[in-house]
Amino acid sequence: MAAIHFGTDGWRAIIADDFTIENVQIIAQAVSDYIHDQEFAETGIAVSFDTRFMSSVFAEKFSEVVASNQIPVILSDRYTPTPVLSFTVKNRHLAGGIMITASHNPYYYNGIKFKGNYGGSAMSSMTLEIERHLYKNKPKSNQEKINQYLEKDDLFPDYARHIQQYIRIDTLRKFPGTLVYNPMHGTGIGYLNEFLETVCINFNVINNTVNPTFGGVLPEPIPDNLKDLRIAVLEQHALLGIATDGDADRFGILDEKGSFIELHDLMPLLYEYLRNIRKWDGDVVRTTSMADTVDKMVREYGGRVTEVPVGFKNVCERMLSEDVLIGGEESGGFGFKNHIPERDGILASLLTIEMLGYYQKPISVLVRDLRERFGPFCYSRIDKYFSPEILSRNLQLMRQSHLDRIGNFQVDHMSLVDGVKYYFTDGTWMLVRVSQTEPLGRIYVGSDTDQKVRQMLDHGIELLTKTN
Repeated sequence: MAAIHFGTDGWRAIIADDFTIENVQIIAQAVSDYIHDQEFAETGIAVSFDTRFMSSVFAEKFSEVVASNQIPVILSDRYTPTPVLSFTVKNRHLAGGIMITASHNPYYYNGIKFKGNYGGSAMSSMTLEIERHLYKNKPKSNQEKINQYLEKDDLFPDYARHIQQYIRIDTLRKFPGTLVYNPMHGTGIGYLNEFLETVCINFNVINNTVNPTFGGVLPEPIPDNLKDLRIAVLEQHALLGIATDGDADRFGILDEKGSFIELHDLMPLLYEYLRNIRKWDGDVVRTTSMADTVDKMVREYGGRVTEVPVGFKNVCERMLSEDVLIGGEESGGFGFKNHIPERDGILASLLTIEMLGYYQKPISVLVRDLRERFGPFCYSRIDKYFSPEILSRNLQLMRQSHLDRIGNFQVDHMSLVDGVKYYFTDGTWMLVRVSQTEPLGRIYVGSDTDQKVRQMLDHGIELLTKTN
């Protein structure tokens, strides 16, 4: 049995291998001890879960241990998106939150996400303290205290009221067409749908049933996983396709042609909409995996962009300490001012629809206009499963070697903010990272042509997986 270790967004493991009721209870006891140490016990926590196999059972077992430690627990009475859990923590002034989910990982994984009292990803200092408490005490089980300290509740109504006040419903209703929503058999089921029904948007839904195997498709809203959404958009002549991941904190967008809209493009579009139309101010935080299009736009408005390592907790940290209008990462996670310092695929989807309702244009036209202003942009990412030892070794060699050239591309400079990011003299960039939660390396490339992107991806794979 592998040791429990928390990565960039909690702990994930294979169900029935390391992710067992026993280990969930061990973590629950460590969380309880941590809460007592911080003198937050009277404040209590919220616990929720996704649509994965046995997630509701894991959530209940976790809650029972915490309640047995005389800590009040609000356990969701149904699966929820992660942002609903996070909003509950902030809105009810709780000590923290626990989400049983493996997000976009394969169906045979499950996990535990930790949320701070501010309604966002737990900082490293918090997860390190929880790790320090692991195995110190045997998980408690006391039925009398469970009855006293554990209650079940519907977490959605408060979140729904907040979102209805946040979005401009009249503008949303002006969305000039129909759309297709794909919750990917995840927690978006019954949530985004409800908002769309409330505002009378013309929409259809696919993959709208709970399926712990996610229909055999990885529940991550990237192009390879959205083929059925593309077919639906084209067949129904829809203006937009929207997908949310397994726990609905991330999202993806298809235009009316079924083409994937890069978040590298959508982030600056939403920034400009919120700034110019909503009249909100604030800076931008983005992970190093994103392109600098938003940087160029923000500079035009006299704002500031901060680059942080991959992992939304790094974005969250800045959103807590600075005036941030939008924070995001290329993998589909945006957080917004006046909400929670957390990714929210439901809100991001609604704001995108609202933006199109205001401009009365397809998203493809907005992207085309953006690219006319800031130049052409092509992007792709490869996730390469490989030996963790070789991946880590090669990444370290890349960080130390300071290459002058990769293939035909001349290196201009490097960034070691996270992994290694090469900036080339022609404007191409490549980021190489090794996952903390899975045995894989990730290679991200942006350039002005697809050919250059493909060439650089090949170079990245070669550098990251070489065995000699």
